Amino acid sequence: MCVVYRIDWTGDRDDFRIDQKIQVGRGVMTKVIRLSRDEPRAPGRLLWAALLIAAVALSNAVPAAAAEPQLTVPRAKLTAAFHCTAKIRNASKEPILLSTGTGAAGSELYASLKPALDAYRHPSCYVDYPDYTTADVQVSVQYLVFAIRREAQLAGRPLAIYGISQGALLPRIALTYWPSLRSKTTDVIAAAGTQHGTTVQIGSGCSQTQPCPPAVWQQARGSDFLSAFNPQPDESPGATGWTTVRSLGDEVVQPQSGPHPTSALRGAANIVIQNVCPGRQQSHIGTAFDSVTWAALIDAVAHKGAAKASRLPANVCSHKYASGLDEQQTDAEIAAAYGLIINRLFNQVPKVPHEPRVRAWVK
Repeated sequence: MCVVYRIDWTGDRDDFRIDQKIQVGRGVMTKVIRLSRDEPRAPGRLLWAALLIAAVALSNAVPAAAAEPQLTVPRAKLTAAFHCTAKIRNASKEPILLSTGTGAAGSELYASLKPALDAYRHPSCYVDYPDYTTADVQVSVQYLVFAIRREAQLAGRPLAIYGISQGALLPRIALTYWPSLRSKTTDVIAAAGTQHGTTVQIGSGCSQTQPCPPAVWQQARGSDFLSAFNPQPDESPGATGWTTVRSLGDEVVQPQSGPHPTSALRGAANIVIQNVCPGRQQSHIGTAFDSVTWAALIDAVAHKGAAKASRLPANVCSHKYASGLDEQQTDAEIAAAYGLIINRLFNQVPKVPHEPRVRAWVK
């Protein structure tokens, strides 16, 4: 809740008003308090009494900017990890920001989606998160915060985020703890997100004797990070349109069915691929390239608010992947990605014997 007071003085020291604006969630309630010397009060004391009331109220209000964590990653690293297409400056169309998943580079997601992006004809940017998106999510999210700010600045307009897996979780972290980003982000399309953690283990799981990359620890169901983060009352923060897309056949992030699907968010449009295209088999990585997911992005950008399954094209199920993507080539790229990611997780990226400490700003 945010409370804002404004005092307007008419020129007569005993005639002024106080506007009190109370923001709760996405709504704003305005209460006007007008005091004048026509009321039975002692002359000359009215202004001071009202100023005292306002001062007390203001002392209880915390400026939004003061609550935003400082970025601790050096700016040079943030800049080096951020990449955009040539048409991003003063963009004539809403730009897209790609947010990749664990074990992958942003450049890889961009390369695989490039034919679809070219067909869509919206400018785009992407982020190369540290250690192939396996570092502490509390560090990786800082790269996304920087990217949102920079892309919106370059484009001169708000953007939409298209994220997969951990890359679908990071936007929610960013817009929760950096609320100034909400006005820069019209939509978040979160595909196969690890929002509430996954029950699927990698190998024999993570332990002191079986170290894991930091982000793997943090995305497990019941992790310290998610236990601190998920009690947040708003799972779809701000006026941003939130759309989640998931596949019931996701082999990496589960559960995806039942009363509490891990990728679904309260306040979002939660789309299940199989509800749109019955019988479709789609993998975890494949969800990012699925025709339903891509159609949800296009629909969300074209309309105010989240995507609606009822507005998706009638032929959305006639092709497995996004328009512009070759099915056989995309199948091959997805298969190769699994082998590449598993090798990175086990053999290339840093591992730790315990989950990273939850930072003070998360609590």
